[in-house]
Amino acid sequence: MRSRLLHPPALLVYHGIADVSDRDDPKRLLTSPEHLEAHLRYLQRRDYRFLTAEELLDEGAPSPRTAVVTFDDGWRNWLTGALPVLERLGVRATFYVCPGLFGLAHPELAGPEGALLDEEGASRLVAAGMELGSHSLTHPDLRKLDEAALAFELIESKAAVERITGRPCRTFAYPYGLHDERVAQAVADAGYELAFGWLPGRWRLLEAPRLPAPPRHGARRLALKLAGLRRRGR
Repeated sequence: MRSRLLHPPALLVYHGIADVSDRDDPKRLLTSPEHLEAHLRYLQRRDYRFLTAEELLDEGAPSPRTAVVTFDDGWRNWLTGALPVLERLGVRATFYVCPGLFGLAHPELAGPEGALLDEEGASRLVAAGMELGSHSLTHPDLRKLDEAALAFELIESKAAVERITGRPCRTFAYPYGLHDERVAQAVADAGYELAFGWLPGRWRLLEAPRLPAPPRHGARRLALKLAGLRRRGR
């Protein structure tokens, strides 16, 4: 559980991808397609090698010039905002979904851009060559669940992802990035091999820290964050 990398790769996390104003998205959950493309093009110019989460797991000891692009929560606008950019640039990414919320609305964003994927939309991502992972069944704070409820969230979401992909679901992203030792152990017991949290933190297979990509800024801000010159806030 405590395997570490001396020089961890650049692990980026996004939520929804759509062009909206701060007024319509006060929590800054959405990044514009233009900013997403600027971030990825910057990494390509810097000769980063892109891996999916499972490829990172299989790599063993990737170099600091490795980038993993992840998306959380299961937004429907991934299909219209993220997927065209990724396909145009030839980048595979890992999308973390909550199967128990398929077809519903995100609780923190009103309007059409708050819509979540349904199962057919998740299947479209897989058909396009993207990777699917589990973000729990219904996105609770896992630390607050009893043992039975915790196991249900982890096992049922894993099984649902596997029904869509037809292959083992090996990676997990903690809702809100929140976890403790009990939750991490439950994730391992459910059969996940890699789990993503949030900054700050050391590299551990079941507590891997990710860097929130800047939702309202382009390549320059991302460069500062990767260099550790911007705080972890947005």
